[in-house]
This record gives sequence, C-alpha cells and structure tokens, in this order.
Amino acid sequence: MENTIFITLEPYLAQWLKHESGGISPIPIKRASAEADILRLNLRTQPRYDGYKRQLKPEPNQVEILLPKFKLKDTRNNNFLTAHGEKCLHECIRTRFRVALWKDLHTVGNVVKRTKESIEHWMETHGIEVDDTNWNTIAKILQRNRAVYCPNHRLTDHKSSKHRKKSDKLSQPQSHFVHL
Repeated sequence: MENTIFITLEPYLAQWLKHESGGISPIPIKRASAEADILRLNLRTQPRYDGYKRQLKPEPNQVEILLPKFKLKDTRNNNFLTAHGEKCLHECIRTRFRVALWKDLHTVGNVVKRTKESIEHWMETHGIEVDDTNWNTIAKILQRNRAVYCPNHRLTDHKSSKHRKKSDKLSQPQSHFVHL
C-alpha cells in the first residue's frame, strides 16, 4: 500500500501540479525538493482519539500526494500532515507556480502576441483547463507580478500632474533657479 496524503488546492494549482508531475495520480513528490522537506518536517503519526478516521480518498478540490521515502522518518507510521504543514505545502506549491508563470510570461507586454492569447497558450501547455475562473485568476497573478516591476507599481501612468499625490510631487527634483 502506498502512503498518501490529501491537500486542498485551487483547481488551477491542482491541474498544474498534476501536469508538472507527468499526469500521474497520486502525484509523486521528488526527493530532496522543497515540498519533500516540508513534508518531512510536518508529518506525524495518525491521531489516536475516538471518532477519528483516516482519510482514504480525496474530497472535492483535493489532490492525492504520494509521500516520498525518508531515511529517518518512516512514512508507514508518519503519514498525517498537520494543518500548519498543509498550509506550508500549499504555499510552496503556489510559489513554484508563480515562479513558473513569471518565468514564461514576464515579457508578455513586450511581444507581438496579445496577453489573453499568451495566457491561454500557457495554460494549455501546462495542463490547466481554460475556463473563466482559471484564466482570470492567472491573469490577475500575472498582472500583480508585473505591477511590482513598473514605476509606482502601475502598469500605465495615465495620471496627470494635478492628480498626483503630494509625496510624488515632493520626490521630484526641485529647481533652485528662477527661469525668466
């Protein structure tokens, strides 16, 4: 019997993770990866109290993850992921996704292809179902990442000078010379 855990992921993340793992279910975690380190740190023995039953199949919006084998932690006994561990694993997977998205699409504004088409193509090549929810989520993630690298965290600067904040006006170089 394989030792697995179940974690809740957003649909686009679950689809991306499964595709990144070769479409295999349960999803294998690579040894010596950040995800494996998080699992090794947060796996515990199953709780032993009345009424507790081990989860045997995924609930809606959950993915099944195959536990890697650890040298100093036997996953036959230590196969319960703490709530904190699930949060850390989710954030690690989400961060890997954002890095992959940014790496592939950060220059979208500088190429001939439209952003919509680029995102749809990226989703298709990474096994993510192209629907409104997934597309809007990924577009917003990309937009926020791109905004970080733009001046004043804005993708465009359509503000006129009379609408700028006082702090923006004060940060501009002031001329000490009087022009006649």
